[in-house]
Amino acid sequence: MRFIKLSSLAIIILVVVTCGFKRSPQPAPVKSSGMFEPVAVIELFTSQGCSSCPPADALLSQTIADTKTDGKKIFALSFHVDYWNRLGWADPFSRATSTERQKYYVNRFGLDGAYTPQMVVNGSEQFVGSDADLLNRAIDKALNTKAAVQFKQLTATFAEGKPVKVEYEIAGDIAATTINIALVSLSETTVVKRGENGGRTLTNENIVRQFITKKPAASGEIEFANTPVPLKNNTAVIVFIQNENNGKILGAAIASIQ
Repeated sequence: MRFIKLSSLAIIILVVVTCGFKRSPQPAPVKSSGMFEPVAVIELFTSQGCSSCPPADALLSQTIADTKTDGKKIFALSFHVDYWNRLGWADPFSRATSTERQKYYVNRFGLDGAYTPQMVVNGSEQFVGSDADLLNRAIDKALNTKAAVQFKQLTATFAEGKPVKVEYEIAGDIAATTINIALVSLSETTVVKRGENGGRTLTNENIVRQFITKKPAASGEIEFANTPVPLKNNTAVIVFIQNENNGKILGAAIASIQ
């Protein structure tokens, strides 16, 4: 684990955790069945410039692969932060919005600063992102908690030269919540030329390319910016509802681009 304060970019090596991969999970496209099924949303904060991050990236990838076979409602997102970019390698998928998203959790959990790799599950638990045991425990806990909201409809459409448009309809109580909408690349492979991972070829999955947070309505539509937009057959939209007061995630869904 690499600990970097956002204000100073001072690096403090705390722990490097490499765990064997157990079962894990993430989403295939879903439509509401009318039931408020439990969900687990995994947010990984990572960087291609961090040597401690590849095991966490691999754990997330294994989680995504397992979910495709077991069908559990697990949604994985990989947020590439930008504060590693000055330290040898500029991660091509890093975004200031990803760093801001992590800063939200730094404040929410009362942490001394940001670190990579970090995983957050359902906005309720955070831990070193390569710890498979803690991930599996957090997933089990999340999937034993009934969702408070459900997406009755979720579609994402894209035409050349136009932005990705998302339309949704929600069932359940959305008072005091926000809706988070992530445009993700399903898989990207990068040859890292410099920095702590220099000479390695890294594969990252469900990379957040754009991220929007706003107040939800019972139904509505949202448009992403024109760029960056990943290739149509390598893109999906993950949305989730989050309680404004305690940060808990109340429901989630995924849609492929049509």
